[in-house]
Amino acid sequence: MEGLHDPMESSNVFARMPESVKDVARRITQTGYGLWLVGGAVRDHLLGKTPADWDFSTNAPPESVHGVLSPPYRVVTFGLRHGTLHAVTPDGAVEITSWAANGEAGIVKDLERRDFTINAMALSYPDGIFLDPFEGRKDLAAGRLRGVVDPAARFREDPLRPFRAARLVACLGFRVSRATRKAMRQAAPWLARTATERIRDEFFKLIQGPHVVEALELCRRTGLTAVFFPELLEGWRKQQNHYHRHDIYRHTLLSVAFSPPRLRVRLAALLHDIGKPRVRQKIRGIYRFYGHEKLSARMASEILARWLTPKKLAEEVVTLVENHMVHATDLWKDGAVRRLIQRVGEPLLEDFLDLVRADRLAHGTEDDPKGAVERLALRMRRILEAKPALTEKALAITGRDVMAVTGVPQGPEVGRILKQALTVVVKDPSKNTRPFLVQWLREKAAQGAEKGDP
Repeated sequence: MEGLHDPMESSNVFARMPESVKDVARRITQTGYGLWLVGGAVRDHLLGKTPADWDFSTNAPPESVHGVLSPPYRVVTFGLRHGTLHAVTPDGAVEITSWAANGEAGIVKDLERRDFTINAMALSYPDGIFLDPFEGRKDLAAGRLRGVVDPAARFREDPLRPFRAARLVACLGFRVSRATRKAMRQAAPWLARTATERIRDEFFKLIQGPHVVEALELCRRTGLTAVFFPELLEGWRKQQNHYHRHDIYRHTLLSVAFSPPRLRVRLAALLHDIGKPRVRQKIRGIYRFYGHEKLSARMASEILARWLTPKKLAEEVVTLVENHMVHATDLWKDGAVRRLIQRVGEPLLEDFLDLVRADRLAHGTEDDPKGAVERLALRMRRILEAKPALTEKALAITGRDVMAVTGVPQGPEVGRILKQALTVVVKDPSKNTRPFLVQWLREKAAQGAEKGDP
């Protein structure tokens, strides 16, 4: 990798520190203790990026760090058994790790316990002395991911680290060294002992990376997928039909890669065909997947719940998965397009269209995979500009009207009647007028009386 920044230009990275992070650093060094900027912040600085996280290492005892930072900051001590504190600042949490020994030997020992060489570099604060005892800068320049000293030992210390390796591959496009890859395979079963939330957070970052296909393949080859997401492997080498160039597994990975790096749409792309292997059947020599979108939606709901995904995000992803099968939309009437908009919901339409585009591109067989999708998007925009009624609240009648005209008492039946009225209006928006719908209610009441309904 060319163009790494000079590590001695520490003033650049220190100048980019948010004010509250600078304040944390000043408070610790003003007590006479040493402080080093470590981990991803140094790596990102060398790559010319503004660091996303600010981690420090110090020879100050944890109680001294706590004393100088609290107040004004809230100091979290959940990592105290590892000598780690977190200062909660207006610019995010700052991690401070205390090492046992004084001087450079202490910081070297701290770096030795870190996961990968590209995260095991340090810059002293504020003078900017660069420390790289494990040749992390060399690995960074080569685009190589290598465990520090003994990768297997590093993975035993934290079984999430193999998954973090895959996330770094997704984000940086690096290749994993042979010894580290071997250690990942050995450590894969240990992932089951890791908190689900930690794995989920790494995985959600992974699938949003620009090199997501390579990262997901690394997870499969090292056994991580089998532990965390075994359903994905059910599509491995499962051929499809003439509409698809790739097997189910490869199609899924490409769908994710072709979708924009937004979590909601990438999760939907990952899960949109997850039920296909279970409904796959050969009919007259051709593989068919009837009802796979419904099963995929149910499986997506179960998988997202297992990953402890926030409820709203999970529900939105399931909606996208359940509705992704749209074909021959050029032949649809406007009423069908309005019903699709209604099912998906206007807030999800952008993600829905991105999912359908990615799905079409991942087929690998169509001459103009995005053409029909773009035409559908134009129709949706035109329909939405007319502001049709797509919810019960947009109807020209209310629940009070239903009760007054039909005599139905307050309760679930009122909601059912409003839903029926909405179906009428979605099919023909011109009928969303009070006179028409009141007459519709009278006719409905009369029909009910003839049938003897209460």
